Amino acid sequence: MNAKKPGSIALALAALALGLAVQARSAEVKRVPFTKEEAARPENPAQAAKMVSVDNLVFPSGVYGTKPDPLDQVEEVIETMHARLAEQGLGIGNMLQHTIFVKDGAVSPGAVLDRFHKTATRLAPSLKTLRSVGTIIRVPQMPGTGAVMLDIVAGKPLAQGADDDGYKRVPFVYGPQEIAETVTGGRFMFTAGLEAMDFRNGTLPKTLDEQVTAVVDKLEQAFKGAGLSLTQMVQHNIYYKVGSDAAAIVEKFHAEIGKREPFHKKYPGVGAMMGVNGMAAPGFLLEMDAVGTTAKPEEIKGAPYTEVPMDVNKTATVAGLSHIVDVVGVEYANDMAYKDGLEGQIDLTVRNLRDFMRAGGLELKDLVKVRLMVKKGAGDAARVRAEFYEALSRLAPELKAHPPAETLIYVEKLDRELVFQVVPVSAK
Repeated sequence: MNAKKPGSIALALAALALGLAVQARSAEVKRVPFTKEEAARPENPAQAAKMVSVDNLVFPSGVYGTKPDPLDQVEEVIETMHARLAEQGLGIGNMLQHTIFVKDGAVSPGAVLDRFHKTATRLAPSLKTLRSVGTIIRVPQMPGTGAVMLDIVAGKPLAQGADDDGYKRVPFVYGPQEIAETVTGGRFMFTAGLEAMDFRNGTLPKTLDEQVTAVVDKLEQAFKGAGLSLTQMVQHNIYYKVGSDAAAIVEKFHAEIGKREPFHKKYPGVGAMMGVNGMAAPGFLLEMDAVGTTAKPEEIKGAPYTEVPMDVNKTATVAGLSHIVDVVGVEYANDMAYKDGLEGQIDLTVRNLRDFMRAGGLELKDLVKVRLMVKKGAGDAARVRAEFYEALSRLAPELKAHPPAETLIYVEKLDRELVFQVVPVSAK
């Protein structure tokens, strides 16, 4: 046996202690409430926070349009988001990832994208070079009179400079030039707008299988371009066009990732799926966005999904920030039974959320952002929010004073006949 020098042992122990400290450190969380006047406006989720920041990342609540003209709503939601971020010394130019939701049939997605980028770059010319990643999704319904909604993740600058905010951006080689393929900063990477269009050749695969393969090709390219592997994917959202086979999408998606990344099952991250009316182009059958991490795969703390066979974990935690799988209101111990009404499904969803979070060493009080997915026609926004926050406060009274940010999204389809699911982010 070879003896190590005392100095080498001390250095090794110091390095190990530093690594453990980085993993165990708490995230810095700051919650900003709506003002009394803002909370009184029906388009705002009064029970939620206006925004919650976690270290360098900022999670605002979604902004919904109210003006009569849908294209005016595009400007309205950007200007409102810009003003909210300005309260924290930021602006729309600090947007890292965005999702534009458009009420199906109310306005052309192309016209929305054109107005969106013109308005955003007018308010923040830096977005012409320091681009966000983004997705546009068509949905069946909006709260109130809304036709357009904006949901984003923003990032506090990691460097000071007109041409450098400390985030690394990789542009699309072929594809939309108004957005980036990836944005990386701190411990996280964002990618979005991943659909099946072959922009180089101007072709779109016709079948669902072909489109899933093309989307995973783009996903792998995005991660490789950012210097990462698919084992470093922390969270993903798949939006699929209603009429497509959701189960087939899930099976094909994970099979395609498994072909490219043998360790996918060991480091699966978490995910969410929702059936929508469509995306930017009529032929798109699905589109996705994803969050990756610069942390090594073995540094991602995940709680496995044990109730049913799944190719995702319940939680995925890096540097104090946890993404959580989409949670629904089923009774896992009773053959996945569920209640028919909205109230019963919300109550069971929140209970399952608590249990999933505890499996990952978290509590409901640690929630920083929730996306409430509601099947169209299941209930108006005021009722959904009242039921959800009442169920939350029964199990975690602290959230009344320190709530998460929130975005409510109506969708065409959830799993089976479910009418509600939640896609959460937490930090501690």
